[in-house]
Amino acid sequence: MEREAIQKRSKLPVILFIIASIIFVIPSIIYLIQNKTIYRFYFVWTYLFRLPTTSGEKIINAIVFFALITILFLLYVLIIKKRNQIFKNKKQIFILIAIVSVLFAIVIPYTSTDVYSYIANGWSAAHYGENPYYVSTGEIVDSTGQNEPMFNKVANCWRYETVVYGPLWTAICTVLSWLSFGNIDIALLIFKLANLIVHLLNCALIYKITRKKLFVILYGLNPFILFEALSNVHNDIFIVLFILLAIYFTIRKKNLFIAVAFVALATAIKYLAILILPFIILYYVRKKDVKQRIGYCIICGIEYIAIIALFYIFYMRDLSVFAGLFMQQGKYNRSIFYVLYEYLGEGVAQKLQIVCLGVFTVFYAYVCIKLLLQKEMRFNKVIRKYNVILLIFTFILITNFNPWYIMWLYPTMFWLKSKSQTTILALSYSSEIANFASFALWSEEAWLGIPYLVVMLVGAGIIKLLNMKIEVRN
Repeated sequence: MEREAIQKRSKLPVILFIIASIIFVIPSIIYLIQNKTIYRFYFVWTYLFRLPTTSGEKIINAIVFFALITILFLLYVLIIKKRNQIFKNKKQIFILIAIVSVLFAIVIPYTSTDVYSYIANGWSAAHYGENPYYVSTGEIVDSTGQNEPMFNKVANCWRYETVVYGPLWTAICTVLSWLSFGNIDIALLIFKLANLIVHLLNCALIYKITRKKLFVILYGLNPFILFEALSNVHNDIFIVLFILLAIYFTIRKKNLFIAVAFVALATAIKYLAILILPFIILYYVRKKDVKQRIGYCIICGIEYIAIIALFYIFYMRDLSVFAGLFMQQGKYNRSIFYVLYEYLGEGVAQKLQIVCLGVFTVFYAYVCIKLLLQKEMRFNKVIRKYNVILLIFTFILITNFNPWYIMWLYPTMFWLKSKSQTTILALSYSSEIANFASFALWSEEAWLGIPYLVVMLVGAGIIKLLNMKIEVRN
């Protein structure tokens, strides 16, 4: 009897986590039952089951959101700490991940409308035959004079902008949007199903690579990943997939050229993935002499460029196809650059941005050259150096930071020290609670990016001070 009681108590965090997830999804379920479509869904999360009209109601929404996110993260940490008591085998872990992932996938996107841009750009290519790198969805609407449901939920700031992502993502969006037959609800469902499948694949890959159940839990049950990847449907989860595949073929299958191909695929979605390429190559050829290492770098570089070019060739008319690579850096929000932009002018902000990029390039080259000449290498130490590069890029060089960018840190976090892993988890949580101000004020003003960034970093610092340790060994 006592053993049964202990087993029941050990399952309590899992039961509470599922209940909290169900509570989180209830507003979306009720909205869908009442309206039968997401077409008129307003860009606001509400637990009042109607649009908040007073400051008090907006604050109530913010408090409920804060409370639910906090409860989910606390239960998540509890599950991690009691994992050996809760789970008898990896099958139980994957079943729980699948259940919770489906629940989060039901949640209507409400802190980001990026998925509607994915749908619209894909539909402009699939249905209208337009090249989304040269023609925006707003231009299509203006030229046709039609009320196109697949375009109407695109955020105003992106309506007249061309695609900012790589050609592989545009191709994926085209196929997924084509499958929807012009129905916005079906389109959202298809994109969510795609992300759900990728999320589960990522969990399987993490286990195959690390062979640790802890790391599957660390990623698969993380409320931040579940919310940003499955509820808000961000494409960064595909980058996680391709980076994990690159690592898998590097350290498990010992196939460098397939690994490089997957890094190229990740870059063909978002350009930041190129940062890991030298680290993958140089680790793989660590036992060869410097001349052979250089030779491999040249061959892999040619392969990498060829794959990227192959995708771009379907869309390229001229060099303006690359304009999207720099479009995001022309926007200022949630970064120190916004303060400079606002008070010193765009010119000063741009000059400082160029200086920072130059310093970063020199530092990045120095790290890569040092690795090239290094005689002994361990994968975890190589990845830790890459992680420093990625942190600098994400939090200092990005002028328009978004919370889901933290997802970029996840494919390689499993080789970091426990303190660094805890930092990433703390940033994940604090990036979500920083939404508190946006919900309370019900505003998307650019200046809110500064208090957002402050709350996120301070929140992560407080968690670190509380010394939330997670044992990384099974």
